[in-house]
Amino acid sequence: MKKQLSVCFFGFDEQDEGGRAWAIRTGLVERGIEVQRCQTLVNGFFAKYRDLYRKWNEITSPVDAVYVIFMGYYLMPLAWFLARRRGIPVILDTLVSQYDTEVNDRKRVSRFSPRAWFLWSADAISCFLADAIVVDTLEHKRFFAERFFVSPGKIIVARVGCRSDLFKPLPSLQAPGDGFIVEFHGGFSPLQGVEHIIHAAKIIQDCGEQVHFEMTGMGQLFAAMTRLAEQLGLTNMKFLDRSPLQELPHSIARGDVCLGIFGTSEKALRVIPNKVYECMSCGKPVITERSPAALEMLHDGEDVCMVPPGDAAALAEKIIALKRDPTLRGRLGERARARSESDFSPHAVVGNLVDWLESHV
Repeated sequence: MKKQLSVCFFGFDEQDEGGRAWAIRTGLVERGIEVQRCQTLVNGFFAKYRDLYRKWNEITSPVDAVYVIFMGYYLMPLAWFLARRRGIPVILDTLVSQYDTEVNDRKRVSRFSPRAWFLWSADAISCFLADAIVVDTLEHKRFFAERFFVSPGKIIVARVGCRSDLFKPLPSLQAPGDGFIVEFHGGFSPLQGVEHIIHAAKIIQDCGEQVHFEMTGMGQLFAAMTRLAEQLGLTNMKFLDRSPLQELPHSIARGDVCLGIFGTSEKALRVIPNKVYECMSCGKPVITERSPAALEMLHDGEDVCMVPPGDAAALAEKIIALKRDPTLRGRLGERARARSESDFSPHAVVGNLVDWLESHV
């Protein structure tokens, strides 16, 4: 009889049960792999190390691998030490690079500053210590191999997925008179290209089309984007506060069309953001940018609609086209939901990870 594998989820405790860790954990369990948890909520770097060390020593049942969940870069030395003591591999879910995010995409850190070198070193050392790292796209696999000198053979691609237990098709929550609604939710980071959505809204407003944009979330560029909308005199866009994860499906349900990302940074072209998976899982037609990452798994005009990165005019044209074609919207939504169930479910996204575990443990 085949032995049941056991993986220890190690790192910070996701109180809100964010989609990435949930999808991986749920998928492993669905494939018959036991998941134990060694996670911490305490504050302070050394306090976290002490708490995780204590909880690790309380695990008495066999563990076949340690899985350091996303944002666990700084916990890798401890995870590596504990795993080596038991002679088991350690896997790091890098998802994205800290250096790339802060220096290249958000531009909050100069590439010549000591902090930039620290972030690059943290990424590189974490990848070096891991027996395998997990990323979300083939584009990110190439990036980590080139930028951090990681052997492609130790890089596992696992799509982001989403909380499929939450993100399901819901009845439309529109009230009479709401009109045609375009939904967006996100953290207002540069890669999302919110400025291009705002310029598209301006084009649509000037055309006299009755389209309303609902923008949910907060983040780095929120103040700048609200100022831009005000400067352009937008009357067809409403900014809403950040919603708890459990309420986002209701925000999506209000939309006739949902938006992904439209940024032009290198990182933007390497990712398929969680909002795309969430909206597809809800059975909504989605517009997002045409990028190398998106083209890995998605098909323009079949399960999503794509526009060139940073092209507000093309986005406005696509929104108007979908507004005028309810049949196409329905077909896109149905296909999006079907792809979510077949290719982006927790069971599906962990396929490569399970193959690695079965061949290396």
